[in-house]
Amino acid sequence: MKRLLQIFLATAFLTSTLLAVGQDCNDPTQLCAETNNEAEVLDQLNPLAFNCINANYTLFYSFTTNNSNNNAEGVTVNISNIDCVGANGADLVYATVVSFDPASPCSPALYGLETACESDTLGIVLETDILMPETTYMLILATDHDPAISDCLFDVSIDGEAIDIDACCDANVTLGQSATFGVEGGDNNNGVDYIWSGDYLVDNTGEEISVFPEETTIYQVTGNVAGCVVTDFVTAFIGPPVGIPNAITPNDDGINDLWTITGINEFEAAHVTVFDRWGQVVFNDIGYNEPWDGTNRGRFLPTGTYYYVIELNSLNVNIEPLVGYVAIIH
Repeated sequence: MKRLLQIFLATAFLTSTLLAVGQDCNDPTQLCAETNNEAEVLDQLNPLAFNCINANYTLFYSFTTNNSNNNAEGVTVNISNIDCVGANGADLVYATVVSFDPASPCSPALYGLETACESDTLGIVLETDILMPETTYMLILATDHDPAISDCLFDVSIDGEAIDIDACCDANVTLGQSATFGVEGGDNNNGVDYIWSGDYLVDNTGEEISVFPEETTIYQVTGNVAGCVVTDFVTAFIGPPVGIPNAITPNDDGINDLWTITGINEFEAAHVTVFDRWGQVVFNDIGYNEPWDGTNRGRFLPTGTYYYVIELNSLNVNIEPLVGYVAIIH
């Protein structure tokens, strides 16, 4: 009976080891942008000799690039908070990113370096060049640290344009006008659509959306890249719907003689009122078809600062009255 138990335990150990080895190479842990894998343990017994790596324990991670053919960058892998203390101090952790043959993911002879092969006891940063779209790469981590002494711990994260979605582009929008934003890189062609969030959306799904913001608004879009949920942001910066000069020089030289408010002709019911410093109305008009010339009842007003209230009375958007000052300079 004892002999049978020993055989059973030995067989179970061998089977679990073989499964662990196969699991590492054939089904590596997926890395996603915007996700930090914390307190990972490097303890898989799987000897590997490749480039700078010649170690007994290895882990394999994978990541897949997006579908954009215009990747401006690759990716950056950050292996941080390495805590791998052995019998004689901190043990080295080795790391590199490789391309591989999907038909033979566990064949080091078919690996191609996409980063330098690095080693350290504290942290490692790996940076790739531009990567191929819709392609899976592997991150290899290795050590000779004996897990019987202690766990070999680390955090790992990845980021970069090649594995994210790209929303474009921040826009300056005149109040009352629309803006259009687009996004690319996600797997929406597989039936998973982009989801947008934010105020004043006309529709919240799709590669391209229109918005009619009444104030500066940030829009978030969520998509999928190879099963990873990723996000990006764009902003609609709202400017005033009219351009209001802060001074006029009514000296009949043809330059700034009139208080010309650009864009106000779009608001037929606009109400423009100008006050002097004592609060007396010196100009009042609805529609503002004729720009103010700095006069009150036909007489030029003296040099000074005057204050205005402009009510656009828009039927399309809720616009607060515009207030400010205009100087008359003779």
